Amino acid sequence: MPAEVTVQSTLFESLVRLAQPDAKLQAEFLAAGFDMDKPRATYPAAVFVGCQDATVRYRYQGMDRQSAYRTLGRELVRSYFDTLVGKVVGIALKVAGPERAMKRVSLSFSSVFSPVDIQVESLGPADWRVRFRGYPFPAEAAAGTCEGALRQAGATEPQANVERYEPPDGFDLRIRWR
Repeated sequence: MPAEVTVQSTLFESLVRLAQPDAKLQAEFLAAGFDMDKPRATYPAAVFVGCQDATVRYRYQGMDRQSAYRTLGRELVRSYFDTLVGKVVGIALKVAGPERAMKRVSLSFSSVFSPVDIQVESLGPADWRVRFRGYPFPAEAAAGTCEGALRQAGATEPQANVERYEPPDGFDLRIRWR
C-alpha cells in the first residue's frame, strides 16, 4: 500500500496568505482539519484538498472548476514566494532560469508534498512533459503552479496543458514557453 501523501505547513501558510480567510472560511479550514491558530509541520493530503476546495468556492466564485484551480495554482505559488522558504526558492529560480528549473520540478514539488512520483522529460528547447503519479491534487492547480514558477524563473508566456489524465491520481502536463 502506498504511503499517504503529506503536505508541508509552508504550503498552508501560502494558502492562508492567498485566501485571506474570514471567519466562515476559517471554519471551513478547521472542518477540513487545518487549525490556523495551531499549525502543525505536516498534514495529510486530504486536509490540503479540503482547504483548496474551500478556497476555490470562496475566492473564485463564478469561474469554471478548471480555470479556478489553474488560477489558484498560479496565485498559490506567487503567495509561496512571499514566505521565508519561498523567498529563497524564488531567488534560486531566477538564478537557475526556466530550463534548469524544469529539471528540478520533481525536487520542487517534493519539497512540499511527499511522497509523490514526478518525472520530467525534455522534448526540446522550452518544451517539456511532466508526469505526475500518486499526486492527489487537481491537475489544473499543478499546471497553474508550474506556470507561476516558470514566470519566476524568467520564462515568457509559460503554458502548462494537461495532455492526459490517468485516474485516480495521475496526469501528464505539457509545458512550453517562449
